Amino acid sequence: MQLTQQVREYLAKTDADFRRLYEKHQEHEQELDALAKKGFLSADEELHVAEVKKKKLTIKDQMMTIAKKYEAQLKDIQ
Repeated sequence: MQLTQQVREYLAKTDADFRRLYEKHQEHEQELDALAKKGFLSADEELHVAEVKKKKLTIKDQMMTIAKKYEAQLKDIQ
């Protein structure tokens, strides 16, 4: 399931947990982009990239859980 920009923006404004996770996800994305631009990475940096990717994926899963709850609430209202 992919979150639409509209859902992301709404949850970022209305749900503090989602906002915190989204900001952390963006920080990890920026860190990975910076490391990707380096070209050559040391073994420690390669390990760090793998760790950041795992953290980013975990955060995305948590964001999706919040989004699913939001969608369920919308369905209950309708």
